[in-house]
This record gives sequence, C-alpha cells and structure tokens, in this order.
Amino acid sequence: MDFHITAEEEGIVFRIAERLRAGDSPTDDDLTEELGDEVRPNLRSLLEKGWIVVDADRSLKLSTIAQAALSSRRDVGGSPA
Repeated sequence: MDFHITAEEEGIVFRIAERLRAGDSPTDDDLTEELGDEVRPNLRSLLEKGWIVVDADRSLKLSTIAQAALSSRRDVGGSPA
C-alpha cells in the first residue's frame, strides 16, 4: 500500500468514508456525479495504491489498511483517544 496520497485523493477517501458511515455504498459513477469527472483519475490512483477496493456490485469500499489509517485519525469522525 502506498501511503502517499494527494490532498484531492485524501478528500475522496474521506468522502467515501462518510458515505459508508451513512449506510451508502457509492460507486465510481455516484462519486463522479457528485464530484465531477475529474474524480475518476483519483479513484483509479487510490485503487492502484490500495486505499479502495471495488466489490462485486461495483461499490467502493475502503481497504482494511485504509480503514485502520482513518480510524487512527482524530479529524475523521473517530473518537479522540
């Protein structure tokens, strides 16, 4: 997994996490509709870097390592330690 992601990629990871917490399972098309076509290269990059995975329904999920990385951050909806 490549932990070096851009600010734009980080924003997308946060958005996917928000939607997943809300019970939504966004697809790349959902995020493109919401955020614009420029999101596609960032989604591809996040997939290649191991931050996101695509399930059988084409829904985007955070990888296990990405979930762990986000859960350790205090500014991403987790409770402070």
